[in-house]
Amino acid sequence: MMGLLLSDARKIKGTWIPWLLLVAPIGFSLLQVVNYMTRPEILKPLGWVGLMAQANYFWPVVLILGFAIATSMVAGMEHDASSWKVIFSLPINKFSTYVSKFFLLLIYIIGFVFLTLIGLLLVGLLFSLGPIKWSLVLEQLFYPCLAGIPVLALQLWISMIFHNQALSITVGIIGAMLCLFLAYSSVKLFNILPWAYIPLASPLNKGEYMQWPLFGVIIGVFLLIIGGIHFSKREL
Repeated sequence: MMGLLLSDARKIKGTWIPWLLLVAPIGFSLLQVVNYMTRPEILKPLGWVGLMAQANYFWPVVLILGFAIATSMVAGMEHDASSWKVIFSLPINKFSTYVSKFFLLLIYIIGFVFLTLIGLLLVGLLFSLGPIKWSLVLEQLFYPCLAGIPVLALQLWISMIFHNQALSITVGIIGAMLCLFLAYSSVKLFNILPWAYIPLASPLNKGEYMQWPLFGVIIGVFLLIIGGIHFSKREL
């Protein structure tokens, strides 16, 4: 597995993923800077809660789009190079290959979250929002990420199965557009859809929110296994 991870990591170096890992957190943080510069009298008195509330409007959308773009790039480079048959002519387990790509993507996404954390901390310090509320900030960034693991697993499956990556990107865009509606709709049945987990995992929500990261991890592992089994049985 480690060998597969290292091999995939070397391939990713030639894609836009490392650059997106750097540019996206900067852009997300600068968006908050602009927001605070235009409405300082309203937002600054709210402290760190206000900053996390502003970030929460965009964070689920950013995560879902990030999942779609990253999985599409990783799978797309294999499809475009027609390398599946070459890879699997070697004594390599298909399931392990699938899982390896998932964990590599997860590592990159966690790195993206850490960089976003640094960016938002700098924004808070820049505008003197007071003592850092570490639990709030960490939960606001990492809980939705954990809750989004099922979406990552679904996006990876779509990207790995279908050669045309437009389908994967389209699913990601639709999921990003609908996630807030699915989470906060009066129709509670929508909450079972994995795109709803990400907004619901915010600590700013009243009531139970810690269940959603847990659901995300459990269901995400299940979908990863199912997707890996399906991929391993396909003729490539």
